[in-house]
Amino acid sequence: MTAAEKRREKAKNLRYKKAAVRGLTYDEIRQNLYDMQEACCEVTYWTDGDEETLLDALDGDYDDVQRFQLDFADLDADVERMLSDLEEAWEPERFDDVLVISGIGRQRSEGLFGYDQYEGDYFSIDPFAYGWAESESKRRLERLTKEQMLEQVAQTISITYAYLGLKSRYEDLKSAMDILRAQNREYLDAVKRINELYNQIDFKVWWYKDSPEFRELDSIAELLPQEAFL
Repeated sequence: MTAAEKRREKAKNLRYKKAAVRGLTYDEIRQNLYDMQEACCEVTYWTDGDEETLLDALDGDYDDVQRFQLDFADLDADVERMLSDLEEAWEPERFDDVLVISGIGRQRSEGLFGYDQYEGDYFSIDPFAYGWAESESKRRLERLTKEQMLEQVAQTISITYAYLGLKSRYEDLKSAMDILRAQNREYLDAVKRINELYNQIDFKVWWYKDSPEFRELDSIAELLPQEAFL
């Protein structure tokens, strides 16, 4: 075994020393919140001032359109608020340690994973090493004062509870979001662009058909299915 292989194997065996609950690490939560925020921004872009497009996507149900817009607006505001809270004095490693010693990693199918010093990334660890991982996290937390410990536990519970609530709401809206973000994305983008171009064209001038806006509108319209104009 070469020196590099020995270092790789040693790092693999020591992953438990810096463990975290997969799917609930501080960094994953923050990244998932950014992804939710981006999705909300896309929905806002598609629907801003263009309610007809969303109405078409939701089978013409005006009540669904209103609920959809309100739900996403509320979610976007709450995600923004939570991201702002995360910018305060959180300690990512302590956050991960609290969740590790809570035993939640044993209950979730994702389990625990640990940081590999050689690879510079997190990888799964075997369940038999969970006890060692919990002991390492506990040892680090025991360095805190009682007051610091209570504060960290309270922060961790608060942020985890808030995140799981937002994640649940996001997933509930995801089926409707998929209509906009995946299934009909190209179609809806085309419809929105046509509406934008239509508002830019000055139909009062005789040469409007020679304008670049009209030519773009005409080319997009040719690619749309006939039912788009019904």
